[in-house]
Amino acid sequence: MSADPQINREHLPHWPRLMSETMAARYVGIGTSTLREVGPEPKRIGRRVLYDIRDLDRWADRLGGQPLADSDAKAEAARIEAQFLERRRGKN
Repeated sequence: MSADPQINREHLPHWPRLMSETMAARYVGIGTSTLREVGPEPKRIGRRVLYDIRDLDRWADRLGGQPLADSDAKAEAARIEAQFLERRRGKN
């Protein structure tokens, strides 16, 4: 993780909803290769790879074993199921 002043927390009081890989890694405090290996699934817009701040927050919360509220847990389960089915359809 390089020290890039353009993505330093002190210079970014409001993080954007969609972030580049470098910015997302900085947001959660890990390196880009670790983010690619174990982080949440990124969004793809054309050739751009972007991480949603909400996905990063949910991923980080699960790492700490923090429980989700009932409504959040149901939404998370539905999201994970939809991702699974989407990936499965893509392999056929």
